[in-house]
Amino acid sequence: MLEITQGETEYIRPPKPVYPSRSKNSGETGVVIIAVYYSTAGHAKRAEVFKSSGFERLDRAALEAVLASQVTPFRRAGVNEDTQFLLKAPINFVLE
Repeated sequence: MLEITQGETEYIRPPKPVYPSRSKNSGETGVVIIAVYYSTAGHAKRAEVFKSSGFERLDRAALEAVLASQVTPFRRAGVNEDTQFLLKAPINFVLE
């Protein structure tokens, strides 16, 4: 597993979180940091909450969005198709 930063990759399909309506109605806001593990092809393989927003609904919405994302494939020397790349992705929920 190799940890990467946001600057080391680019989204092909960025996370598009759906703001839960119950969270909106309750005024819940916050930032969720998701630890997402991508394959060398750039597909999200698994994800977990690294830092919670403090609201389970927002955390779950962020997880679902990140799992549907895709980044550019990784081309690095010494990696094989079993290598996973860890990105800590912040998902921000703000009421407008």
